[in-house]
Amino acid sequence: MRLPADARGRTRVEVTEVPTPRLEPGDALLAPVTVGVCGTDWQILRGLRDDPTPVLGHEGVARLVEPGDTGLPAGSLVTVNPTHPGDPSFLLGHNLPGLWAERTRIPATAVRAGLVLPVPEGAARAGVAALAEPLASALYGLEIALAATRPAALVVWGDGIVGRLARDAWQRELPGVRTLLVGHGTDAVDPRDAGLPELLATLPAPVGVVIATPRTGTREALTAVDRHVRGTLLVDVHAGLPSGPVPLSAGEVDVAALRADNCGGEPRPPRVHRFDRPAGPLLLYGHRGVSGGHLHQAVDLLLTQRDEPPGNGVLTHEVDLPGAADLVNSVLDSDRRVSDGRRVLKTAIRIGGGDEA
Repeated sequence: MRLPADARGRTRVEVTEVPTPRLEPGDALLAPVTVGVCGTDWQILRGLRDDPTPVLGHEGVARLVEPGDTGLPAGSLVTVNPTHPGDPSFLLGHNLPGLWAERTRIPATAVRAGLVLPVPEGAARAGVAALAEPLASALYGLEIALAATRPAALVVWGDGIVGRLARDAWQRELPGVRTLLVGHGTDAVDPRDAGLPELLATLPAPVGVVIATPRTGTREALTAVDRHVRGTLLVDVHAGLPSGPVPLSAGEVDVAALRADNCGGEPRPPRVHRFDRPAGPLLLYGHRGVSGGHLHQAVDLLLTQRDEPPGNGVLTHEVDLPGAADLVNSVLDSDRRVSDGRRVLKTAIRIGGGDEA
């Protein structure tokens, strides 16, 4: 499934035949089984990012067709860590062709770095394959937060996929934590609600915040919590944002620059930046990618918590490749994340056959 533009320059997706990727020594060739459509993909589709690959997709599970240097047998069910912790040239589905295809090449450098990971057969299920990577990212952010402090309250700004997974992960780890979800769903407080500043100001400190908005909303969310939250404020800038200084009560901070300090589970301990502000300390951090351990932790949670899985209700649509093209194009045409009368959160694309034990 590729991303051409129509005659008016709008991004469209289409299902088309392309050559099977040619392999270099040590490369692995995958046959994707179930893959996800995430918030970052939607940003690329809407032209909010300039990632160059014509084939998106960095979440999902696949069968090994050619194992390369993985050390795994052909036919193994695997997932791919889409971010190389030391090589920014490997960003699966961003600057390299991703998983929205019947065959995907993983370069030998990524294979040797251990980014192709075996997973249990049950991970072929849509609710596991499509949610493991975003859940792993939420778990990474939670791990960094708990290394810095133990929040008494939680604000999740952004009620999409990552926001809802993060809320569930934090509430599982911190039972009884007072939680405020900011977004546009029926269970969230709208960011334009006149009562939101008072809600923020009365939260018990320390207050943990996960910013999981589209990149266009990150600055607004960060400046709002900085302005209204009293006491120690711990912020996970999970969402991206443009480079350059952000005016905060502690001074101007280049948040985009520090957001990538933690990458793929490194360094240890993670970096959390402290700033002094009139209302109390600001502890600010971000993270890029996840570790293999985070991915395995996420898969295990999704497989074992079947009665009440993380992000219950986040998976809203399951489609095949042609159905995915129709869904994406209909959303792009309407400028609303709605398909078949339902809000589109996480979409799982079934590409190949996979056992669902």
